[in-house]
Amino acid sequence: MEVKARPKPGFRAALRLYWILASASVRATMQYKFDFVTTSIIQAVTGAFDYYLIGVILWKFDTVAGWDIFEIGLLFAVSKIGLGIYRVFSEELEQFERYMIRGDFDSVLIRPYPSLFVLMSRKVDLSRFALALQGIGVAAISVPRLLQTGQLTWGELGFLAMACLASAVLYFVVGLATASAAFWIVRIDELQVFTQNAPATATLHPLEIYPGWLRAVLLSVLPFGVGNYVPIAYLLEKGGTWMNLVWPIVACVAGLAISFRLWHAGEHAYQSTGS
Repeated sequence: MEVKARPKPGFRAALRLYWILASASVRATMQYKFDFVTTSIIQAVTGAFDYYLIGVILWKFDTVAGWDIFEIGLLFAVSKIGLGIYRVFSEELEQFERYMIRGDFDSVLIRPYPSLFVLMSRKVDLSRFALALQGIGVAAISVPRLLQTGQLTWGELGFLAMACLASAVLYFVVGLATASAAFWIVRIDELQVFTQNAPATATLHPLEIYPGWLRAVLLSVLPFGVGNYVPIAYLLEKGGTWMNLVWPIVACVAGLAISFRLWHAGEHAYQSTGS
């Protein structure tokens, strides 16, 4: 007897399913409104500590590597907005280690949809948008000042929006590649500190303050600097050419191709815990 393969769901069906699952996740979160509000406020306030520290330093020294507080604020804003967008939709990638430890990834694989789609549709965490609010708040201070001094023009604001989206994609690229490592090494908590947390914090500051090897890492292997520093340096006339506005797009396309390939390779290497 011939066994027919199960037809793959179409794009529209997948999109509809994602909307249903994401909506259910949001409704579940909103069941505890007080917890949601307080968590969001705490994240928004405490997460902006990096910018408070920059402000304290610049109160004394005026500039850091030729960047003043408003220019650094632009770096901070683009990076934090990108991080916030990424964390809202990709929270399960950040927690992927437990799927390997508990064997929960088996339940993902039995679904008739790509495993990454299933994983990301399980949780949409709106409280993580507090990270983006940090960036929006700092942008609300920095952008008007830079427009007033002529360092930015209204026409360049579109490139800043593009940089925010590119930053979000690059956070996803590195997050997906790091999560993929769990297929081989299982525990990735400390690896995430090295590949995500530390470099993300580093790119809140001008890359000129770092040694050459670290700048190279932040512009290639862990390309968070391509999302914010590269386009902003050109817009603020601190170096580079018009290609600075193109490199983020190139990095996103190349990064997505590499990280998806790593994920698929990890799927093929995955062995269930048997529990």
